[in-house]
Amino acid sequence: MVARKDIVKFLNQLFSEVNVPDFSYNGLQFEGKEEVTKIVAGVDATIQFFEEAKKRNGDFAFVHHGLFWKGAEWSRLDKYNTRIFKSLLDANLNLFAMHLPLDAHPEVGNNAIIAKLLDAEKIAPFGLCKGNPVGFIGKLKEPVSIEELKERIENKVAKINTHLNFGKKMVQTIGIVSGGGWNSVLDPAVYRGEVDVIFTGEIQH
Repeated sequence: MVARKDIVKFLNQLFSEVNVPDFSYNGLQFEGKEEVTKIVAGVDATIQFFEEAKKRNGDFAFVHHGLFWKGAEWSRLDKYNTRIFKSLLDANLNLFAMHLPLDAHPEVGNNAIIAKLLDAEKIAPFGLCKGNPVGFIGKLKEPVSIEELKERIENKVAKINTHLNFGKKMVQTIGIVSGGGWNSVLDPAVYRGEVDVIFTGEIQH
């Protein structure tokens, strides 16, 4: 059993080195139990997630997309927002959100972990968001075919939904930006020819 305040202090210190401007109000967004025995993690702070956390006896929820966003502040408690709070109260669940710093962290961040899963060495920051890089350029030990890379991604990370096949047949450098990294095509490294392929979570074109 660990005190909530100690977990919050640890997480705030961990992500302080990548304290970049964000769309999200990061940190503890809802206070539940003061003593924590089980931590649950997920992408989105939804009612379904909170209900599942309660079923699993979770005390502390760590999410990427929390409830409170800059420019989209809640101005009233409508029926849906009330249901959200009721589900948190019923579960007595702490809610901690961390958005861009979780993408950008050089060791435990989403993009750093993706690079590690693909066995790619991080060689440079990549993909600006609000003026700061949140991703990495990863370099494979040797060039592979685009088909080999796709197979590696599907085996190690996730199923590929879309492949815009405009690039090289053999690739070695990967611009990695999880989430909405579609605008990473504008990164100067792309124009300098330093990136063979971009791997991102969401795409618009």
